[in-house]
Amino acid sequence: MGRPPTPIGAYGVISTLKLPPTKSGQARHLARTYFKAQDGSLRLVGRQATTKTQAIAKLKEALVDYTAEATGEDIHSGTRFNAVADRYLEEIELDAKLGTLSPGTVSLYRRALKNWVRPALGQLRCREIRVSTCDRVVKNALLKRSYDTAKLVKAALSGACDFAVRHDAMDANPVRSLRRMTSGGKKEILALTAKQRVDLLAELRSYVPTRQNDSRGRPLGVRGRIWLDLPDIMEAMLATGVRIGELLAIHGTDVTTTVAVTHHVVRVAGQGLVRRPLRKGGVDGLVLAVPEWSTPMWERRRQAAGDGPLFASFTGELLDPSNVVHRIEEAMTAVGYGWVTSHVFRKTVGLVLDEADRPTTAIADQLGNTPAVTERHYRKRRASNQANVPALEGMFESDG
Repeated sequence: MGRPPTPIGAYGVISTLKLPPTKSGQARHLARTYFKAQDGSLRLVGRQATTKTQAIAKLKEALVDYTAEATGEDIHSGTRFNAVADRYLEEIELDAKLGTLSPGTVSLYRRALKNWVRPALGQLRCREIRVSTCDRVVKNALLKRSYDTAKLVKAALSGACDFAVRHDAMDANPVRSLRRMTSGGKKEILALTAKQRVDLLAELRSYVPTRQNDSRGRPLGVRGRIWLDLPDIMEAMLATGVRIGELLAIHGTDVTTTVAVTHHVVRVAGQGLVRRPLRKGGVDGLVLAVPEWSTPMWERRRQAAGDGPLFASFTGELLDPSNVVHRIEEAMTAVGYGWVTSHVFRKTVGLVLDEADRPTTAIADQLGNTPAVTERHYRKRRASNQANVPALEGMFESDG
């Protein structure tokens, strides 16, 4: 009986041959074997090194790639990580189209991979990526930028490595072995005091009319509308505590005696601005009662909006949250409140409710967060034994 044929993607016996030394006198060895390609042909494959053992090792490493290509695997241990990142982004873009992932998350991950992961790991093959190489990438983002950036880079890198594991290009996800990241303790909650709230709103109302001309002094006309809307945006955020993307998704029909927060605005690649159902993170909507001081603003904007966005662009379309954030930052700097961002308004709502001794669950209901997130990010440290103090006051009082 004849010897069975070599299957596609397999190779035969590896032989070695000692070659003449180089001009500098360095030894050379050649390791070679026949490999059965996808078309059934046998190809002689060889690799050289200074020793026989090294030549065989280099040949076997190359044969891994040949085998993957011959058996039709598009992602394998020899695939460069740039290709894995491309395929991973295609997968999560599909998730976003199906509504199981936010387009904003896709954009953040794409940026993290582009700016931090690809420059460091993009040309490495999957089998060359180790825990130590991933650790360097995350630490680099932490040292050069911030904890939040490093956390994002770690998440994007872990997702790409998970994709590689699912396609048998990696045996395990190296990011899962990284040391747990910590932010160095609870950050100070930046929020506006009562005096600052009154002063800032007055300053803002005085400032925005001055932004109705361009850099050459020409009237902006309807294009200057965004500046005039900033005081109302501030009022709306302080009346509700919603995020900027959620506020800009509110339509006139969402405002009655309450305000329904049921959508959020995101920018989707290839589609532009999209009003997506639910709030950020796919969380259910909120129906919020609003304080009386804000009622005239809501009613005025409801009548002007009709069934369109409550805060619209000069063309009547959705406003870009990113552009509005930039306008807010520019205005805050101009009026002497450069530390205030749109999220400070949300923090301020949490602070006001906390100072009113509202329970964590009530604050969470207002902000649409879980009690755990609310406790961590929206409540200041306070004495935990306030109710016990009266009893402790009598510590040295006589019983007689």
